[in-house]
Order: sequence, then structure tokens, then C-alpha cells
Amino acid sequence: MTGSRPGRGLAHVLEELRVPRQRLLYVQASADWIQRAGLDVSDVVPALVAWSGPGGTLVMPSYPFFTTHQEYLESRPVYDVRRTPSMIGLLPEIFRRSRGVVRGLDPDFCVAAVGQEAEAIVGTAPAAPDPFGPDSSYQRMLGRGATLVGLGVSLNTISFIHVIDSRAEAGYPSPVYGERLFSTTVIDLAGRSQEVPRKALQPRFQQLTSPSTIVAEMKPADSLFATAEINGARFFKWDLDQWSSWCLAHAGERAAGGAWPCWLSRLSSHTE
Repeated sequence: MTGSRPGRGLAHVLEELRVPRQRLLYVQASADWIQRAGLDVSDVVPALVAWSGPGGTLVMPSYPFFTTHQEYLESRPVYDVRRTPSMIGLLPEIFRRSRGVVRGLDPDFCVAAVGQEAEAIVGTAPAAPDPFGPDSSYQRMLGRGATLVGLGVSLNTISFIHVIDSRAEAGYPSPVYGERLFSTTVIDLAGRSQEVPRKALQPRFQQLTSPSTIVAEMKPADSLFATAEINGARFFKWDLDQWSSWCLAHAGERAAGGAWPCWLSRLSSHTE
């Protein structure tokens, strides 16, 4: 799908993209671009909750920072799961404040969720020290066959790529994370405080990653990937089960030849 008509509701867009119902959906969304597409921002969260249904789960990022990961950790952050706002846009903050939504204890790449598997996705403790490691919310979503939905965001806006990088790091030409362990403070729902160690993503792994290149390399079937453009705003769907399997295999193949995977090709001239 390459286009759609403005003036239709979000449910129509989700239908055109063939976003599954009653499933685990992870949504990254931009209020500004959704408005540009002619959609009502106030309807987005209710429409997504209705679409995921009583048998599904809706998840959105709820990150408390908008700098590089390293800059954030250098500030010795204090993250209060109840009070620290999401700093990555209006819709994630609206969702965080919505009824029934639970939020994870990760001090950096935390997610908020509502629905059948919400508690299982956010977990009971922060992932440590790797924010995208095997005990992370992102790995739990991949393990449950989540579908990624992008609403008015770039195809390069895919946090799951860091899970792939974390798992494939041993074969990469240079490390994904810096050597230093940072200290963060997490305050839970009961007001209890704990220190959580964190490894920082090397800034270039945020600034130079291009997951959009995966589309051309993978050539996914329409059932796995679909995209639409409305008034310049990009909407898309990825089946993350197939996406992650392909990415891990591709990263391994490229590593065997001493090369970066396609989404990190720009690092070739930035390797330290």
C-alpha cells in the first residue's frame, strides 16, 4: 500500500494496513503528523484500545528523555514511575495518564501498557544493566509476537532494532554499549527507591541507525509489512516476529563478513 485518503478515521487506516485485532500492538505515534493527516488526536488512544480489544494489549513507549541515551544517563536521573512524564510526545503522555494503563520500572526505555498482557509486558523489575536485554519489555514483546504500528512516524523510528543490536553485538565490528555503568534511581508505585545500573547505548547507534533500509533488503510480503501515506504523514505496520527473525539472521550473515547490518551501514565510516 502506498497511499490512502484523508478524512477517514484511524480505524479505517488500521484496517487498510491490516493491523490485527485482539493482539499485542506496540504503537509509536506523532500527534503533529497525525493531525496533518486529518485525524483527530483525541480519538487516537480510544481507537487503539478499541482495536486491540479485550483479548489484546496496547503498548506505547513512555521514555522520560529525548536526548541521547548516554546524555540522559550522565545526568544521574531519578525516575518516578508515577510522576515522571513521558518526554517523547503528546500521545505517549496522554496514554500514560489513561485509565488502567500500567508503566514499567525501566528508568530509560520504559513502556506503558493496557490490556490482557500489560502486567507481563512491563514486568515487575527494571531490566539491568542492558535496557534491551533478555529481561527487557522489548524482548518480552518480541517473544509474544507483537505487531509494530507506526502512526505519523518515520520507518527509522523502531526501538526494537536495539534488541537486535544487543543480541548481535558480539559479532559487530565495535560494541553497541559503552564500558561504563551508570547509576539511576527508580521510585516504584509504593514510593520505594532503588538504584538501578545501566549500560549506555553508544550515541552513534541512535543517531546513525536506519531501520528503514530493512524493507528494501528483506522485501517482506504484504502480510508482514504495509505502509500508507496521508498528506505526507507515514503510517505503517510490521509483523515483529518475522521482522526480528530476519534481522537476527541478516546481522549474523553480515558479521561473518566483518560488516555492519544494513540498518547500521552508515557506521562504516564512524567505527572507533
